[in-house]
Amino acid sequence: MTKKVLTKFVRVAFTASAGLPLIFAANAFAQLPAPAVPAAPGAPAPSAEVERVVVTGSNIPTAEETGPNPVDTYRPQDIEKLGIRNATDLTTFIPQEAGGTVNQNMGNGGDGSVQVNLRGLLAKETLVLIDGKRVAYGSLNTAGISGGPDIQLIPFPMVDHIDILKDGASAVYGSDAIAGVVNFFLVHKFRGLEIGGTYGNTNAGASNDMGEWEVWLKAGTGDDKTDIVVIADFYQRTGGLFSRDRDISSNGFFIPFGGFDARSGNFPGRVQGTRLIPSLFFSANTPPPHSAPNAATSPFYVNPFTLRPPVQGGFPDFKGGGNYFFYNFAAVTPALPPADRQVYYGSFTRDL
Repeated sequence: MTKKVLTKFVRVAFTASAGLPLIFAANAFAQLPAPAVPAAPGAPAPSAEVERVVVTGSNIPTAEETGPNPVDTYRPQDIEKLGIRNATDLTTFIPQEAGGTVNQNMGNGGDGSVQVNLRGLLAKETLVLIDGKRVAYGSLNTAGISGGPDIQLIPFPMVDHIDILKDGASAVYGSDAIAGVVNFFLVHKFRGLEIGGTYGNTNAGASNDMGEWEVWLKAGTGDDKTDIVVIADFYQRTGGLFSRDRDISSNGFFIPFGGFDARSGNFPGRVQGTRLIPSLFFSANTPPPHSAPNAATSPFYVNPFTLRPPVQGGFPDFKGGGNYFFYNFAAVTPALPPADRQVYYGSFTRDL
């Protein structure tokens, strides 16, 4: 009984397997295209239509740590919303800026320039580009240890947008971009005429005020192939604001404010531990003729401590003894130095 069943099952299986190739062959012949009909004599040859294919992605595998570098973009409307009016404001308000920065507000240690200093490193570690190209040395670069470009020579009316690569990009740009990259894209296409200006003043009833103004003119024309843009920018900080213009900073003697005496012991008229007597310090006869072999025996030089400053709160009131005891450098140092700048810009582009 068992033998008969197995024989019947083998026969059925063989019949089914033999019929499958015939079924597949029939389907294959049914899907073949119909033979082309020959064109009539003299008729034009048919044109082949190609469907357009748009690739929107890629399946090429990459490492997980490989990706686009983060770039922050600031456009004129973004800069305006942040209240940024000049390059010094830009380096003060943007979060990518860190550490000490040379800018126009530095009266001690600054040179009037404004330098980008990402990550708090030296300005020379931040690469500054204009339209994606490196700044030529000597055009915007400043002298000194930092060696960063002076970005205030790129006024905002000239800027289309600013890209800040806040991560190190030395693998792409070299050692100049250890701290990051700041790319200024200038205006190359503009239609019409724009005249703008800003003005600000520090007058709040203090002993001195300072005005700051900027005006610019932007004009552009062109067609579908040509673009011409010209820009003129004028900026001035009138007068400046000095340390002596505010009571809290008018003297380096900070003991009354809970600090220390920061005045300098080096000043004109000082010879080692002695100095000119107060009556001759601002005299027309300064320096007096040499009437003694040395300062120690000269009647025109005295020991500063002989001025006997009064004692207040346990500390000698050196300020009460006048600035003849030490040199008050705050009398001549600027808190906000004056500045003056004129920039002219022109762009001509032509599509060939």
